[in-house]
Amino acid sequence: MDRARPAVHRTGPGRWLRRRRGRHRPPARLTALWHLDHSLGGTACTTSARSDLKTVTDLLRHARHTGQLTTDLHFLAAEYARFLGWAEFDAGNTPGAQRAWHAALRASAEAADPAHSAYLLANLALACVYGGRPGMGSDFLATARDIAGTRTTPLVAAMIDTWRVRATAATGDAKQAARLLAQAESEYERARAGDDNPTWAYWMCRPSHMAETGRAFLDLGKPTTAESLLTDGLSALEPLAVRDRVLYLTWIATAQARRRDLDAAAETATTAMDIADLIESGRCTTLLSDLATELKPHRAAQPVGTVLDRLGSRR
Repeated sequence: MDRARPAVHRTGPGRWLRRRRGRHRPPARLTALWHLDHSLGGTACTTSARSDLKTVTDLLRHARHTGQLTTDLHFLAAEYARFLGWAEFDAGNTPGAQRAWHAALRASAEAADPAHSAYLLANLALACVYGGRPGMGSDFLATARDIAGTRTTPLVAAMIDTWRVRATAATGDAKQAARLLAQAESEYERARAGDDNPTWAYWMCRPSHMAETGRAFLDLGKPTTAESLLTDGLSALEPLAVRDRVLYLTWIATAQARRRDLDAAAETATTAMDIADLIESGRCTTLLSDLATELKPHRAAQPVGTVLDRLGSRR
């Protein structure tokens, strides 16, 4: 890999954009927000993301130049708007997330960045699945895959197809979900260390280890498989992935409850709540509420009753 020092383009006071081999590289401030989202939750990141996005859009609005600098600013606007949409989605503000993502799609088109456009559609799709519209999410993801086409790396293709597994499973199509998971695993195996992956793809792990895959098998009525996959994925998480830890634990507890292992479900749910207290994530709050609904029929079991009382006090 060429390790020559990347070119630096100034895009405004205190803002720098790096470019390598023609590919834009987001500023360190933005990548820091990505990692804060993992450890603090989306709610804690929305204010900073919104402020930085306003700075970039103000520069675009008042710019009197054209050419590469304008393209760079559109790229920055797309990146910040995409992250703001994600943070709003995790915070539980779906309308705000939709507005930010649609703004990001417009900016990404101006920056001529098809890989980022595909990622944006994938974000929109995942929000649709969480919102109970898996068919629409599946359509968005199919479009994202078409946009990425052969111009993207195997790692990005694996990410999109893994989210397609979740969307497809939520529609009840077990056969297609299994085919997509096998395809995502094959794409992941083809990924190489030297691939020029977009910076935002840093979080992608093995498809079978992703939380959305485990959740897919819950939707398909296979809690034992779901628990096994989620447990493996949980073990592979980075230490600072605090919010994702809550997602995994909540769905593991759901799988255990569906297997009628109520003691294990109560213990896992307690751990999930302990960690959830450390972050600000409306999505995690909603998933814990869903878990309460899952556990209510088993309230007579003493450990489950204790967990339900605590879950009720979180609302």
